Amino acid sequence: MKRILITGASGYIGKALAWKLSGEHEVMGLYHRNPPADHGSIIWEKADLANADTIERLMRQFSPDVVIHSAAIAHQSLQQIDRKTYFEINSMATEKIARAACLANPDVRFIFMSSISVYGENRLVIPVTETHPCRPSGDYAMSKLDAENRLLELCHKGQLRFLTIFRLAPVYDKTWSHNLDRRVWGPLKLFYLKFGSGRQRMSALARANLSDLMAYWIADEKWKTESPMILNVCDEKPYSFHEMIRTFRKSGIRPSVPVISCPLPIIFAATRIAGLFFPGKREWIHACYEKLAFSLVFDNKKMLETGFTPVHDLAGVFGVTGR
Repeated sequence: MKRILITGASGYIGKALAWKLSGEHEVMGLYHRNPPADHGSIIWEKADLANADTIERLMRQFSPDVVIHSAAIAHQSLQQIDRKTYFEINSMATEKIARAACLANPDVRFIFMSSISVYGENRLVIPVTETHPCRPSGDYAMSKLDAENRLLELCHKGQLRFLTIFRLAPVYDKTWSHNLDRRVWGPLKLFYLKFGSGRQRMSALARANLSDLMAYWIADEKWKTESPMILNVCDEKPYSFHEMIRTFRKSGIRPSVPVISCPLPIIFAATRIAGLFFPGKREWIHACYEKLAFSLVFDNKKMLETGFTPVHDLAGVFGVTGR
């Protein structure tokens, strides 16, 4: 049994990890605003990640064997979260948490939930491997990459001995699939939109696969000897937009509404016009076209070579048979 501290443990990803791991390990879950519903043996602690004193106190108190850092300000589209806030929470706070964890336990295993968004959307060589140049297009992705670099620097200095960075594909399950929905839904979800041919493919990650991978990763001590490690994490195979629409319509969970074709030149023009009205977000808005017009497939070979095989897929999560 290991002592595992999870930041963002009341969030969409952190909560699933806390529930999965609490059956076999002693888990402390940190949350920021809303206290989570009680769940068995999880030790819940309210914490502001920007407060270094609080983080250091909790690390000394719990002395974790493993820290899973999943807390972050998520991507907010065009909402007004400034660059400074992204970097304070997603990047600088990550470094402070890692430093505090190392002081509490020099042999701590630090696992950082990063994002495939660090690669950006332009000039990608598909499938994108972990060695591909990173050209993030928005403040969220830039802050995630900066956090990675800060952690890697701690490793190079010998202060953080065991680091794993999971670059997560868009995460989904049957109760929440926003990262997939926006590739195929029209306004107000009155119809599905088929952008261009609909054959564009994207990598995605079932939340259950991430939970299974985390349990597998923590259980095997051999990964402590291979540090730092960076892994793309996604389902075994990518999904076409056609496949997502077909699965949603057959699932009984999402409505079986009509499918309307949308030519890509319309999306190109719309993103260029929107970029004129939001110059501070222009690069990210233009990247939205890239996400709809081209495939975004990430190489998960390195993950599969660890011996872990994701067993969940889109059709299975949404209960669709006869694929």
